Amino acid sequence: MINSIIINTVVPVLFTYGNYHHENKYKLKALEWLIQTEPEVNYITRGFHNIGIENKNAYDSQALIELKNNYCDSKKCLECSIGNAILKQE
Repeated sequence: MINSIIINTVVPVLFTYGNYHHENKYKLKALEWLIQTEPEVNYITRGFHNIGIENKNAYDSQALIELKNNYCDSKKCLECSIGNAILKQE
């Protein structure tokens, strides 16, 4: 529960604060926290795990969720490295 709050609330607010005030140290701290936090495990990250994509930390899980929402859901497989790799296998 606490990891979910850090990942979905604290980190985005800290990153946005750093971006708004042009303070890279806050943005870097937000990214460090993602790297140090356990990954989210949900149907999206399990789906990537099932095809051999590793999910080591919250940074990875957020990236995988973003990929699914912006590429998989929009059927932009040819614009995605993972999508291309999967299509070449079949």
